[in-house]
Order: sequence, then C-alpha cells, then structure tokens
Amino acid sequence: MKDRIEKIIKDEGISSSKFADELGIQRSSISHILSGRNKPSLDVFQRILRKYPNINSDWLILGIGSMYKDTKTYEQKDIFSEIKEEKKQEVKISTNNKESITQTDITEFNTTKPNKEIEKIIIFYTDKTFDIYK
Repeated sequence: MKDRIEKIIKDEGISSSKFADELGIQRSSISHILSGRNKPSLDVFQRILRKYPNINSDWLILGIGSMYKDTKTYEQKDIFSEIKEEKKQEVKISTNNKESITQTDITEFNTTKPNKEIEKIIIFYTDKTFDIYK
C-alpha cells in the first residue's frame, strides 16, 4: 500500500508534505505510512480517491489493475443516472436574465410512489436573491 501511495506522490510531482496538505491530514500521518510504521486508514484512502478521482480504487486498495481508471469506460454517475430514457423530455425554460437553458423534465422520478409530485422548486442566484416556482 505504501508503495502505491509513494507512486501517486511521485507521479504528481509533489512532496509528501504537500500531499498531506492536499488531503487535509497531518504530515506525520503520511510520514508514518511511507516509513511503514502505520498502514493507511479508510479515511486516508477516501481522501486520496476524492482528491484524485482518476485513480483506480482497486489499484490503490488491492493493488489490482492499472493505476488510473480507463477513461473510455469510466463515466461519472449523477443522481439521475437510473431514470429511464422514456421518462425524460427536453424543455426550454426562460430565466430572468433573458437566457434560455435546457433542462430535463422528469415526469416520474420515483416509480415506487406514483403519487409523488414536485411541490416547489427554488432557484438561488449569485446576487443572494431567489425565485420560487410552485
């Protein structure tokens, strides 16, 4: 495990201190891991994978596969990835600043509760104002 963490540090071209700072952990923790005194905790693995999302988790934790994810097959999932394509429709919405944006209209988000409907949508703007749509 320590060898794989050393490889990340080397490939990123940073010091172990900078690596610890980027992960938000104590420098001594990384020093102890790299010296073999301590094994990395689950928290350390999670922080590495959050900071470096292109690192293959199987490689980091188990030493299996390549260091980096295959970018051809890797797709980041969003919260709507499980919604069926026939449930989506493209609609145009006009915003206050005269721009037009495309949004996916989801008619039935949760198929286990067909009576569930959207009550309101709140849009927050950068100038600290908001619009409520019911």
